This record gives sequence, C-alpha cells and structure tokens, in this order.
Amino acid sequence: MALIELYAALYQEYKRILTDRQYEVLRLKEVEGLSGKQIAYKLGISQSAVSRYLTQGKMNILKKIDQERTDNGEEDDNG
Repeated sequence: MALIELYAALYQEYKRILTDRQYEVLRLKEVEGLSGKQIAYKLGISQSAVSRYLTQGKMNILKKIDQERTDNGEEDDNG
C-alpha cells in the first residue's frame, strides 16, 4: 500500500473516532500545517479552544488504541 493510501486510511479512522470539530482542528494542524493561531482565526474560535480540541482528540485516539489492544488481548507495555 502506498504511503498516501495509508495516510488516507488513517485520517478516515480519525474521522470515525473524533468529533467533527476535533477532526477539523487536527486535520488543519497536521495536514495543512496551520498554527494554533491560524486555526483559531479560520474556525472563529479561541486559541485555547484549539489546544483543547487537539488535546481531547489525541486522548480519544489513544483511548481507541488502548481499547483495541485490550480487545485483541495485547498486554500494556507499561506494566
């Protein structure tokens, strides 16, 4: 599978896991390379809201990874 196809699949999964706003903020940051200030301006929200959406989105992704690892019977590397 080509790298672009992997990225497309990854962002499709993000779209499934995240809220619409979390996804949009993450996409603007990671794909378009916008700063928090630029994202805030583009979406009409505060920079602190941008930070909050990024943090919450990343937490949701990590929870989903942990859930899938648990569902697959994998051990936690931290203990």
